[in-house]
Amino acid sequence: MDDHQLIRQFKESGDKRAFEKILTRYESRIFHFGFRRCGHVQDAEDVVQETFVSAYRYLKDFREESSLLSWLLRIASSVCIKKRRRRKDEPRNHESFDALHERGGEDAIAQTGEPSASDLMLRQEMTRVVREIMAELPSAVSTMIELRDIEGLSTREVADTLGISETAAKVRLHRARAALYKRFTEVYHDDTTR
Repeated sequence: MDDHQLIRQFKESGDKRAFEKILTRYESRIFHFGFRRCGHVQDAEDVVQETFVSAYRYLKDFREESSLLSWLLRIASSVCIKKRRRRKDEPRNHESFDALHERGGEDAIAQTGEPSASDLMLRQEMTRVVREIMAELPSAVSTMIELRDIEGLSTREVADTLGISETAAKVRLHRARAALYKRFTEVYHDDTTR
C-alpha cells in the first residue's frame, strides 16, 4: 500500500495496523533526522516517539497537501527545536555518533567497493569536519542542508516541511550551502596551514 492508501485506511476506520505500517516505513528516517539534529541517541529515540505520537493524534486532520514524509519531518523538526531549547547550554555530544557509526548504524559517506586505509581515514576526517561545522551553523542553515542534501528531499518537499514557498527554499538552500562551503574552506585552510 502507498502512503495515501494507508492514510485513508487509518482515517476511515482508525485501523492501527495502517498506522503501524506508516511507523515502520518512516521510523528509521525520523530517527536519523533526529539524531543528526540533536546529536544524542536518546534524544533521537524521543524524537521518533514524540513525532509518531503527534502523527497518530493528528493524522485524521492531515490534508495531504505535502508528502507524508514532509509532514512527519515537520513534526520531528519541531520536536528537535523544543529539545534543543531545553538543552541550550549543554554541549553537543559527537561521541555517540561515532559509536553508532562503528556499529554500522549511520554512514555519512556512502562507500563503494573496497576503499584503501587512506581513503577511509580521509572520509572519516571529512565527516568529522562537516559534522563539527554543521553543529556550529545556525539551526535554520543546518536544517536546510539536512533536509535537502542528507535526507534527499526535493526542494518542494523541503518547502512543505518548513512551511515556506519553493522559491524561499531555493534561496535558503543556496545560502545554507554557501555558508557550509565558506566555513568548510576556512576550517580546511586552517588545518592545512598548521
